[in-house]
Order: sequence, then C-alpha cells, then structure tokens
Amino acid sequence: MERFTLPFLSLFLLATAACNGSPQQEQMGNGQYGYTGQDQTNPVEQRPGANAPNAVNGGEQLTRHAVNDQKTGMVSQWVPLPSSWKIEQSANSNGLAITGPGGVRVYYRPGGTYTYSNDPYVQQTYRMAGIAMRAPVDIETYMQQDLAPYMAKMGMRLVKQYPLPQVAAKNEAYSAQLFKAAPAREVHVSMGSDWVNSKGEPVFVLVNMMTSMDQNGAYWNALLQMIESEPASMEQAKAALIYSILNTQYNPQQIAAYNADLQRENSQSWAQHNAQMQDNKRNFDQRQQTYRETQDHINKSNMDAYNYRQQVNDGIQHSFNNYMMDEKTVRDNNTGERYQVETGANQYWMNNNNEYIKSNDAFYDPNLDQNVNNQQWQETEIEP
Repeated sequence: MERFTLPFLSLFLLATAACNGSPQQEQMGNGQYGYTGQDQTNPVEQRPGANAPNAVNGGEQLTRHAVNDQKTGMVSQWVPLPSSWKIEQSANSNGLAITGPGGVRVYYRPGGTYTYSNDPYVQQTYRMAGIAMRAPVDIETYMQQDLAPYMAKMGMRLVKQYPLPQVAAKNEAYSAQLFKAAPAREVHVSMGSDWVNSKGEPVFVLVNMMTSMDQNGAYWNALLQMIESEPASMEQAKAALIYSILNTQYNPQQIAAYNADLQRENSQSWAQHNAQMQDNKRNFDQRQQTYRETQDHINKSNMDAYNYRQQVNDGIQHSFNNYMMDEKTVRDNNTGERYQVETGANQYWMNNNNEYIKSNDAFYDPNLDQNVNNQQWQETEIEP
C-alpha cells in the first residue's frame, strides 16, 4: 500500500494517445529544430528540412514517434523529437513524460476543463449533476488566477510571457478536422512563459487554451506543457518542444474513423431523445406535450453539444496523458468526480482530502486498518 496526495492542478483534462510504435529518424536541415519564436507561413505543413529556420544548432537527428489511438490501434499522429530525448514509459506521480541531456525534463499537466451557460435551467442541470460552472476568461487572466498561484506554491517567479500564435494555429487546424455535434465558434490561444525557481534555475510553461462558444453557452479548457533544464539547455529544449508541436503530422484516416464513430454516437443519442419525446406525447395532453417537447429539445441539444465537445477532447487527450504519466483514472461514485492515480493496483480508496490508498488485496478495507482508520475512506471505480 502507498499513500499519495493528488497534484494541485485538476487532472480532469486529458491529452492524446500514447507515443509508441517504431520511431523513425530524420536529419534536421543544418542541424536545426526550426523554431524561431516567430509566425511560420504554414505551421501545419512545416516539416524538418534544408529550409528550416536558423534556431538551434547541434546537428542532432530527430526521431518520429508514432502515436496510436488506443481505441482503434490506428496511428493518429507522428511527433518529431530529438533522438537524444527519452519518453518515460513509467512516468512518476508528478507527471514526468520526457527526459533529455542537459537536465531536460518535460511534463504534461491538465490545466482545467470548464463549462458555462446563462440558461437557468442548464445551470440547475449542471448543479444536480455535481458539475461546477465557470465563465470563460482570457489567457492572461487564466495565467494570473490559476497558473501564477500554482507556480508560486512551488517557489517559481515569472520572468516574462509571450504569445505563440503559430502553436495556437496548429491546434486550431487540427480541431477544425474533428466532428462537432453542434455548430460552435472555437478560439485557440497559446502563451509561452519563462519562470525561475528559488535556485535561479529556468522553467518554461506553454499554456494551450481552447474556448468553444455557441448561443447557449461555452466550453473551455487549458493544457500545460512544462520544461525544466539546466540554464544552458533551456533555449534548445524550448525550440525542440515547440518544433515538435508545429511539425506533428496527423493521420487523415484515423481522423475519418474517429469522426464516423462520434457521428454514430450522436445519431444514437438523438434516436433515444426522439423516443422519449414520443413517450411524452402519449402521456400528456397536447398543451403539456408541446411545452415539454420544446424545452426538452432545447436543453438536450445544449447538453449534447457540451458532452460531445468534451468527448472530442477526452478521446484525443485523456489516453495519451494516462500513458505518458503511467496513471489510471478513477471515479468517486458519490460525487461523480474523476481523479488521476498512479498505476499498479486493483483498488483505490480515497478520503475527503483527495488522498488515496492503493491496494491489490481484494479483502483490504482501510476503514478497518488501525494505521489509517482515523478518517473515512471510499472505494473508487477504475475507468477502463
């Protein structure tokens, strides 16, 4: 048995599928990663080659990592990383994902997933479901209200922050290819930020924020990518990470299969909804039926829009985040809240302080354990 405290930032959000498969090596043109901190003409099509911008020297090869969709087994994307970087197959509870020479350590951290609506009925629905609402904020406000306090608790001081529109454009171009259950306006923003810890060592944090808005409300989330390294290695590490984002290639066949699956689920949901509407017609008079059908249709449509936008992001991001961090997702059946825990056990018990105990003993109950029974422990459900 081991006992851990969950990270400060909620692990509700999730990233893409896990990097695996057979890596391929590519030689960078002039040994450069191709990121200058400026907009590139077409970041979606930018590939390593002789015309890569003069950013980082060293002549190191790249390894192209195949990223698989765990649900279908299809390759969803190819991510170029420096060949000297190592993907951590057994990420620790702090979320270490990649390591490299010069003390390079890369982390992926969810920054929160939120929904919001002005409709009182929708607000009540979310309250009954135990889901808190939060109105969208701009990325500068998010960094002040969420990121800065989190970094300050770790002894970090902000040096500077700067927009990365080419990264946001890459994210937006990919999201535009994905099926949406309802029309919505998406806004993607990316911000880089430089920090130093109490020892004067550098830390880089990339914040990717997506906000999806329609006439009924908004859905938004943030994803953090963090780098720690020795001072002499930081600029190359930043350039390499951003280059990998800008030059990731996506598999159109996997996208088509993913979209078809979501469309089928959407059609099934509407079929169930329409069946319920017919049942209402049989059980209520015409005036009641007309009123209920109209209200239910509006609110069901709104809920479906949020649910499927969340599925789009979860399906792409959650499995990758779990793989990279060697974690599992567990659910508190009393509250519906989800948490991330370290793998390696068949049972997970949680208390009201978001601390957990893991066990492989089917007969173990921490409420009966004298070492930890001074508080209430609730067994959680492990999500597949």
